[in-house]
Amino acid sequence: MLNTKNTKAVTLIFLLISLTSLNAQAAFNDSRVEKWEFYLAPKLTNSKVLQFENGAEADINKRSSLAFGFGYNINAHIELSMEFGSSSANYTSTVIPEDPAESPVKSTQSLYTSSLNLGFTYNVLSGPFTPFITASVGSTYIDSGIFTGNVGTGCWYYPYVGYVCGPVAQTYTSTELNYGAALGLRYDFNRKLYMKGDVGKNYIDFGNSNTPDFTTYRFTFGFMF
Repeated sequence: MLNTKNTKAVTLIFLLISLTSLNAQAAFNDSRVEKWEFYLAPKLTNSKVLQFENGAEADINKRSSLAFGFGYNINAHIELSMEFGSSSANYTSTVIPEDPAESPVKSTQSLYTSSLNLGFTYNVLSGPFTPFITASVGSTYIDSGIFTGNVGTGCWYYPYVGYVCGPVAQTYTSTELNYGAALGLRYDFNRKLYMKGDVGKNYIDFGNSNTPDFTTYRFTFGFMF
């Protein structure tokens, strides 16, 4: 049996441990507050068939990409961010000749895109593990890989030779508005490192009521400072 002195000592130790745990949890819950973040985000985008006027199509393969960005946590719930990402993929284009008597022509090209986005994220919980919802808007540069018939000039740096310039076939390019939203989960390992995963939709506005959507799967690895 414990005597009165031992009982008081055990009770005091238990109270100290409880207070320490509560303080540590409270501090950990505030680990994101007013902190900057830097992150890398590998992303997988589903395949998609884009429909255009007169029956023309672009069948884009599934593609992977890598983005990086900076964010700032206004509080434990709200984060603002800026992100840059790029990707490349092969696609099969179906071209419809002007003469209806001619058959459609299929060919394979290489598609390159790069995007700059502004993001808003709301973390549902203030603790280290939380679901979140995020939305973004930005611009996407698209290089179709289809030759325009014009020739420009490009320069490259070669070892032992230096810069060499020569003719380069130009391709059709454009810059379009993009926007999207996603749902995901976040876990802060400590006050410095965190990881997120989300699934979402991204839309590219080509105008003329042509706004294809792409399903994206993203994994984010970040550092808080």
